[in-house]
Amino acid sequence: MKKALTDLKSFVTVAMVIILAGIVLANIFGCSLSDNILILVTNLMTAVFTYYFTKKDNDGE
Repeated sequence: MKKALTDLKSFVTVAMVIILAGIVLANIFGCSLSDNILILVTNLMTAVFTYYFTKKDNDGE
């Protein structure tokens, strides 16, 4: 968790997981959120994770 404070990739990953967990917990405890919010957040998470985890580092060149 300390790395999340200094590394952007780790910070975004932790933030997205917390947001998704909040949405899921809100649904469990009876808060009626629109299904579009869940779809939007999961699509955003997929795009961000795909970008970060498939990006190649050019440090070796």
